[in-house]
Amino acid sequence: MGKFTGYLICTDCDGTLTYEPGKVSDENAQAIKYFQQEGGLFTLATGRFPDHVELFKDKIQINAPMVSLNGTLLYDISNNSMINKWGISTEDCFKMLSYVIEQYPNVWDFWMNGVLKDGTFGSVGYNPSEHSLEDESLKETLTEFPKEMLKMVIAAPSDVIKELQADLKNRFGEEFRFDTSWPEGLEIQRIDSGKGVAVKYMKEHLGVDIHTTIGVGDYENDMTLLECADVGYAVSNAIESVKKIADKLTVSNKEHALAAIINDLERGL
Repeated sequence: MGKFTGYLICTDCDGTLTYEPGKVSDENAQAIKYFQQEGGLFTLATGRFPDHVELFKDKIQINAPMVSLNGTLLYDISNNSMINKWGISTEDCFKMLSYVIEQYPNVWDFWMNGVLKDGTFGSVGYNPSEHSLEDESLKETLTEFPKEMLKMVIAAPSDVIKELQADLKNRFGEEFRFDTSWPEGLEIQRIDSGKGVAVKYMKEHLGVDIHTTIGVGDYENDMTLLECADVGYAVSNAIESVKKIADKLTVSNKEHALAAIINDLERGL
């Protein structure tokens, strides 16, 4: 039993844990190692695939399931196995993307993220400017996946993303979440999924006594993480909507935010 036994920290990567893409500071790495040595569980909550954790293997090791693809996949890195997933049917996906293609000709690209037919994780892209709905190319692209996929991404100019997000929430908001993690990208997933949903699932089903979950983030796709965690932290570089719902505000991602949070936690014990 250590002083952090029963605590789980789940953090976003880009703009939160890292000071630049793929880079974890020595201060954060040392604090995380200390947190784990004292019994704490530490993991990542990212919009990326499970292998993203490989970028950090020389600095940090996670010791709890990874929240991947914005919380549509809960993955056991140690056993390379899925614990749970929240998938989207290809039929629902086709209906929505067909609407986007018809109504928004200035969209740049789509990406469909999930499990490929060979069992690996991957992304299948689709450029609507190169196709039409009549040539069946979108349906053919969707068949690259099994019956369900996990997350979709639409890329477009930032003003189009804002308009598209509001429109899709109005038309499809009972079935899907529509969150941004950068100004030119809209991420789409099942309405009952999210980083926070996956963290709650861990607390309730992991088989480990977790009494306090701590979520840390900076952008819109982190909001469920902060809302569902027992304590939600926003870094000071977070967007205003994230700061507004956070229980606590910490330093920026360039000032070793995870080390600051672990220091806060230790002082409160």
